[in-house]
Amino acid sequence: MTNELTVLTALKSVLIANVNQYLAEGYTQLTSANVLMEYPEVDNMPSDVTVFINGNYAEYEELATINDQSTFVVSVFLIVKRDTQSNLTTKMYTYFNGIYQSIRKSMDLNHTVDFAMITEADFFPAIEANKNVQGVEISLAVHYTKDF
Repeated sequence: MTNELTVLTALKSVLIANVNQYLAEGYTQLTSANVLMEYPEVDNMPSDVTVFINGNYAEYEELATINDQSTFVVSVFLIVKRDTQSNLTTKMYTYFNGIYQSIRKSMDLNHTVDFAMITEADFFPAIEANKNVQGVEISLAVHYTKDF
């Protein structure tokens, strides 16, 4: 049965499996160590590049007595630090575009959901008033049938 935790886990797997192919040599690879299903915390990032995945909210519409149509809105926080400001900007947009391409390539999150799409992205040239930390908050709308 597909549920919210299944969606978050599938999204994490897709990002780890696909984003790295869009990165230039020398970029930190995404692994299970720096793609986390937890709230972003800049001071405790395990790497200079970390992706945090969080559920934001969900909407449900009854389809039948055995399932609902679900829209689960997920926030993906990408944070980069420990580099010059211009390099951070380049890295942030490179990783963002890798995430964007990965979602477009696997809209069904490896056959877990009906489809997922990025609906918006908010870019931050400084986080916590620190210009040496940049990031983006990406919103995804994930549509799937929740059976019970």
